[in-house]
Amino acid sequence: MYTQTLRNFDDIQIKHLGRTFGRMVRVRLRIGAAVAVMAVVATLLDPAPWRLALLGVLLLVAAPFSIYEARRFAREGFTARSVPINLWFAVFVQQALLLVTGGICSPLLPTLLAVSFISSVASQPPQRQRLLAVELCALVALSVAQLSGWLPGLPLRYLGSAPPALLVAYVTVVGLLSIASTLVGGALRRTFDNMLSEALTHRDELLATHRAHSRELEALSGEIAHELKNPLATVKGLTQLMVREPGRPQTPERLQVLSGEVVRMQGILEEFLNFSRPLVPLAVSAVDLGEVCDEALVLHEGLAGERGVHLERVGSGHVNAACDSRKVKQVLMNLLHNAIEASPSGGRVTVTVEPTPSGDARVCVRDEGPGLAPEVANRVFEAGVTTKARGSGLGLTVARALARQHGGELTLANGAQGGCVAELVLPRELPAGTLGPVREVAHA
Repeated sequence: MYTQTLRNFDDIQIKHLGRTFGRMVRVRLRIGAAVAVMAVVATLLDPAPWRLALLGVLLLVAAPFSIYEARRFAREGFTARSVPINLWFAVFVQQALLLVTGGICSPLLPTLLAVSFISSVASQPPQRQRLLAVELCALVALSVAQLSGWLPGLPLRYLGSAPPALLVAYVTVVGLLSIASTLVGGALRRTFDNMLSEALTHRDELLATHRAHSRELEALSGEIAHELKNPLATVKGLTQLMVREPGRPQTPERLQVLSGEVVRMQGILEEFLNFSRPLVPLAVSAVDLGEVCDEALVLHEGLAGERGVHLERVGSGHVNAACDSRKVKQVLMNLLHNAIEASPSGGRVTVTVEPTPSGDARVCVRDEGPGLAPEVANRVFEAGVTTKARGSGLGLTVARALARQHGGELTLANGAQGGCVAELVLPRELPAGTLGPVREVAHA
């Protein structure tokens, strides 16, 4: 995964550097022509023989190189050697132009800032530092030679002369600004690189989650097909018997079995669909969790009565939470259903609603069953993990996804006095950004 991320990072960098480099190559032909005209005019106003010769050599080198690079880019595209060659060439041309147009008195001296900035953005740290070092060393050498009188004919005569102190200050400011330009360019390059790296890492994490979820769906599809196979065979067999033996006394019992098997298949398919679809946005409001628990308890009185299990709610007063009452009710329905099925006849399921010390809201569902088996204690929220003979292993996976969509948490553990304790914690206020469309591994 890491190697793939690096490869993608390099590919995207090369792609966008290639586009930028192509624009710069085309722009350089136009700007280079304008700078050449300025240099020719400046030289002709002070036509020293050495100045004319140096300008001629510079034009003979720079023009063919720029045209060649433009044609090579159009023919071959961007290559790894394109940036270093062109950056070093830009430094060479810039220093040569300073010599031709007056040294440290040259009106083109500020172009050093542009070259420094472009070099720092387009290159990596080692090369960036070398380019800056060469530029500054060349500037210092030129300054010393000019101020010491070693190159008396270097300044353009028609521009006049400036006091040495002023020239030193001017060169110092330009040098410091060149360093600042390099630092700013390097900071921008690092910022964009970090943004790209984080985006690719986030993308890879999402892809990994998607692949894991796809594998789970693949495995569960086989399990669901197996789960539906038996009830379908039962429905088919009973239907054929009822067709061959109409009016038999066993018909009502057979219809009851058919109804039960259809309900079972419907439940399996609904859990599978809930797991396979994304979560939808929350419809959040201030909700009294005690009232939601009471509604869920009333809906489970029938199942509890059939199994001889007593339901009890503990806690009085209002315990509010910022949540979607419909989705929280779905979570509680799942927890209560599991607790009732796990409890023995004559057992008790207790629902406690209370605030937490940190100010959140908590609902605990306790049963008096055998508790979690050691082999599944740490895997109860994984899709497909179940201890029920006819369970799909998706209910708790969906329930935890809903709790986390609210910014809360759902845990399941064995109680100190036996049985199992399911704890749902919800915030009093929903975290920022949770109200929008949220995509997870499950769906309400």
